[in-house]
This record gives sequence, C-alpha cells and structure tokens, in this order.
Amino acid sequence: MVKALEKLQEINGCLMGIAKGENELGLLNGKLGLSIYFYHFARKTGNPDFLEEAENLIEEIFEKLSEAKLPADFENGLAGIAYGISYLVNLDFVDADLDNTLGDLDDRIFKFLEDQKGKLSANLRNGLLGYLIYSLDRLESSLKSGHQSNTYIFQKLSAGLINQLGQLIEEEKFQDREPQLFNIFWDLPIVLILLAKAKSLEINVFKVDRILDFLLPNLLALYPRLNSNRLYLLLGVETVLKKINHLGLRKHALFLKESIDMETIFNSECKNLNISVTDGASGLRLIGEKLNKIYGDIESILISDEHVLNKINKSACWGGNDFYNPFKKSIGLSSGLSGVAWALIEMLEVEEKSMRVNL
Repeated sequence: MVKALEKLQEINGCLMGIAKGENELGLLNGKLGLSIYFYHFARKTGNPDFLEEAENLIEEIFEKLSEAKLPADFENGLAGIAYGISYLVNLDFVDADLDNTLGDLDDRIFKFLEDQKGKLSANLRNGLLGYLIYSLDRLESSLKSGHQSNTYIFQKLSAGLINQLGQLIEEEKFQDREPQLFNIFWDLPIVLILLAKAKSLEINVFKVDRILDFLLPNLLALYPRLNSNRLYLLLGVETVLKKINHLGLRKHALFLKESIDMETIFNSECKNLNISVTDGASGLRLIGEKLNKIYGDIESILISDEHVLNKINKSACWGGNDFYNPFKKSIGLSSGLSGVAWALIEMLEVEEKSMRVNL
C-alpha cells in the first residue's frame, strides 16, 4: 500500500493547507466533513497535528453556528451538521451531551420543517431523505441516552417525515429510475436503506410496510443498465432483506449480485475523473464495504482496493491543468478531497506505528 500512503500524504498536504480558508461549514461539502476525516486520520495514525486541526475546526463551527445564516438541509446546513456532530460524539471523538449540544439546532430545524411541510422534494441533499437521516439518528441517540421527551419528539418527527415521503413515492415524485451515471445520491437505494432503519426502530411500521409493498413490483422488475448502479441497488435491497422475509426480493438480490462485473465498473463505467464519493471510486468502495458487512465474508461482493487505488492514482485530477484546481481545493466528503482520503485510510491494513513512520 505504498502508493496509497504516497497519495494520502499528497492529499493531506492539500487539506491542511486549505483547512483554515473560507469554506462552508456543512457536512458534505464543508468544514464539518473535513473535521470528521481529520479525527479518523488522527485516530488511525496517532498524529497529534491532525487531531489539533480537527478540534480547531469543530470549535470554529460552533462559534459560527449562531451567527451564520445557514440553510436547514442535510448537504450544507443544520441537519447535516447535527448529524455530523452526533456521529463524532457517538464514536467518542468529541465529548458532549447531544441533547444539550444540539438543542438549538433541533429547534431551528423543527421550525423550518413545520414551515415547509408538504413543500419539500424527496432528495437527500435538501429534501426529505436528508431530514429523515437526521431525525432517525437523533431518535437512536435519544433512545440510547434514555431522554424520554426527545425520544417522543423524534419518534413523532420521523413518523411525519415517513408519511410525507410515502406520499411523494406514491405520487412518483422521487428518483426511482436508474441515473444515467453512478451517483451516490440516487433516491431509490437511499429510500430502501432508510425504510429498513425506520423498521428497525419501529417507527410508523404500518406506513413503512405500505411503502415497501408499493415499491416491490417496480423494484422486482428493475435491472439497472450499469453494473455500478446494480451494486448500489443491491445494497438497498439487501438492507431491506435484513428486516423482511420476501422470497421474490431475495431471488432478485441474488440475480443482481451474480450480474455485477467489477472489471466493467472500473474499466468502462468509472471514468478517469470519477474518484469522489459522489460519483466515483470512493463511493463504490463505501458501498462494497457495506455489502461485505451484510454478507459477512470477503468473497461475496468485493470492491478491490487495487481497483480503487489505481483509479485514484491515475486520475487526471492530480494534473497541472488549471481546470482541475477547484477539485484540488475542495475539502468535501462527498465530492472533494476528504472523501477520497477517507477511502484511502480505510484501505491501509498496517499497524499504527508503521503508519506514523510513513506519514
């Protein structure tokens, strides 16, 4: 993994250089996402410089939260920030009481959702799916902490969001058709993953079952043209199958699984520039990793780290052409450098001591 270490060192140099610049605060494209990557890197390597920078970013985000006129959405706004802070606390990167820390953000998000009730689209970036991710996460944290009033509040909020989502799905106002190119924000797999999550938390179970029943006929007939989209759809289907027993869906999952060709994904579908989480190799690796956890072995559906690393290393994004400068200055988890760097550190199967020497 020498090449991964070399590329990671290059990316980290870029990220440390632009971390203090004028960037958005949010989760997917901003400083919160970058801080999450820095925390992971610091824990993996024991590097105090990255831990210090991660802590500085979090401090800056909290200082600016009250004064910044942020949107409420998941991509760049309050819902994503609340989810990201919850993520850091739950993984013991940050020591805080979530209910106290996120109280003001929760209030601002609730007000927005009440004002926009019935007006939001389905998508994850700034629509219902993003708010449902936030709400289900806050509910899960409240259940763990035993905070009864917050548990009730987020149960009610999650149930309401599922009702709204169900209406959009029944009106066919969500992206169930395969996108022309692989994209991590495809609505259908995200919907399946979140419905399974809601079912595990026993939220609005009757409505969840009704939505799944509505989706099943089209889902069983859906065979994406792209192997990469089959892979993503397979993750959604397998996640649902962990919560329901449906023979037809199980057969369709097996059919999808057996039809996926990794060489085609990385040699034909994943183009030279496609290395980010949003539309490329880093996102595909994330999907493959989640599928491997479901299957419980490494032989089922394995995104080869060699494939991912070759795609990242050989990308034209690293060239001297000014056209690629925006990407090399992007700190984002979804479409920027921190998401690519996170994929690289997940590949490294060496001991922390060795990594400290190399990095």
